[in-house]
Amino acid sequence: MNAQDERGPGKRVLVVDDSVDTALMMKVLLRGEGHRVRTAYDGGEALEVARGLRPEVVLLDLALPDMAGQDVAAELRKDEATAGALIVAVSGYDEQGVPQGFDHLLVKPVDHDALRSLLAPRVVKIDA
Repeated sequence: MNAQDERGPGKRVLVVDDSVDTALMMKVLLRGEGHRVRTAYDGGEALEVARGLRPEVVLLDLALPDMAGQDVAAELRKDEATAGALIVAVSGYDEQGVPQGFDHLLVKPVDHDALRSLLAPRVVKIDA
């Protein structure tokens, strides 16, 4: 991991996709937005990277070579370091709703505006 992965005002994001091109494209886009991004290309690597990174957001492909994305999400939810992360399913297919264990679903090719919206800081209004 280089220093650029650790600094910046944005969120800590883990991108998990077995398509290297897809993962790198999202990494470049998100870094350009100021986020700190790491990538993983299978479920086992994702769980290992997540332990050290403690991501605030995980963009998780549903079809990985070694385990289902749903299984990775379930493991992330069990781990204290990642239980509260925003976990976004990323699928090449238009799923019937958000899969269990995920907070949102994005369909490939990922709409950049939709991704930005998910990562945008939330403003909470408090009535005085």
